[in-house]
Amino acid sequence: MFTPGGIIALTTDFQTDSFYVAEMKVAAHQIAREALLVDVTHAIAPQNVAQASWTLLRALEAFPEGTVHVCVVDPGVGTDRKILAAIIHGQAVIGPDNGLFDVIASRYHVAAVVELSNEVYFGPRRSHTFHGRDIMAPVAAHLVRGIPLGSLGDAINRPLVTDQTKANLFARREGNAIHGQFVYADSFGNCVTNIFAEDIPAQWDRSRLRIESETLSLDGIATTYGERQPGESVALIGSSSQLEWAVVQGSAAQKYGFPAGTAVKIVRENA
Repeated sequence: MFTPGGIIALTTDFQTDSFYVAEMKVAAHQIAREALLVDVTHAIAPQNVAQASWTLLRALEAFPEGTVHVCVVDPGVGTDRKILAAIIHGQAVIGPDNGLFDVIASRYHVAAVVELSNEVYFGPRRSHTFHGRDIMAPVAAHLVRGIPLGSLGDAINRPLVTDQTKANLFARREGNAIHGQFVYADSFGNCVTNIFAEDIPAQWDRSRLRIESETLSLDGIATTYGERQPGESVALIGSSSQLEWAVVQGSAAQKYGFPAGTAVKIVRENA
């Protein structure tokens, strides 16, 4: 079901100057010295579970099968929320059951899920406020070393994400319009939406589409940033295959805001 490939990928909201990142790496390294520890990002906005959920999708699509992902964006740490390990898209994902799995579990098949409960595979330290170091990183290291998923705890047989949540996560088409929302801003300030390239019918001429936010609109979906002048806004399909609103050599996030959840739509005119 899952064959480890030797990579542990870390996604957190600890920020880049945090000692917590090093503590997690040491906790994993002490168990699996041969593992390659890769930082996806530690710049998730504090407690921003939704941003982390979309970031996990990018990571899952970028890393090879057999990768073990550890995502620690955990505002409920120390409460009765569960910590899960799931096999999704040929990779293992470890994180709190607080919405982090929503996007990836909606887009890809979930092969298996367990609740982490077997303390044999936890670390020696047991704080109430740092389960990333004390539980998740050690468990990831054991997975890399070949411990079966089923040994880590009890199987979870319920869906990881509800149908209603799925319906709200992704874009929907209504006639000649595709309705979506902004979901995060990348490090360049490009505002990424939940509208994927595959959501736009092949017969629609992208150069003739209009992209509308609540207060602004753009004409046409470009192929690359260079089709507009510095300082101009541009809509294009980014490297994640998602529609994004950008400012050439600038930051759309700074210029326009577009917080997560802001409505955006594509309109096909004169169809």
